[in-house]
Amino acid sequence: MSRDYLYGDAKATAKSGEAGRKERALSAAKLAYEQDPTPQNQAKLASALFEIGKFNEAEKMMTDVLDKISNDLKLLSDLGFTYKNLKQFDKAKEIFLRIVAIDPKHPLARSAENEIWVMDPTYKPSWLRRD
Repeated sequence: MSRDYLYGDAKATAKSGEAGRKERALSAAKLAYEQDPTPQNQAKLASALFEIGKFNEAEKMMTDVLDKISNDLKLLSDLGFTYKNLKQFDKAKEIFLRIVAIDPKHPLARSAENEIWVMDPTYKPSWLRRD
């Protein structure tokens, strides 16, 4: 058996394991939301949908739950990336700017600034400004 074959198998196994983990997380989030439909459980389900690549479903659920918990940075970050994956760059930029406005020093705000900068090179992230 060649070394490349063994590494190829390891990659396939890791990829399969990651898909299984995401499916289990989605199932657990669905069950939690069905048993207790709080905004927090709805946000977790929306994030699980995002993680598995169901961006349209995730976007609908995230925008719905944002009416209830509007300053959840993790949820906003997932929504920004959802819009980016859906190629809705103006909406993604709007969400990322919202994250920065809520808490500019939060690590997710720094990530949001980087995403804005990638989409709009005229934007200057805080780490490039001298103010």
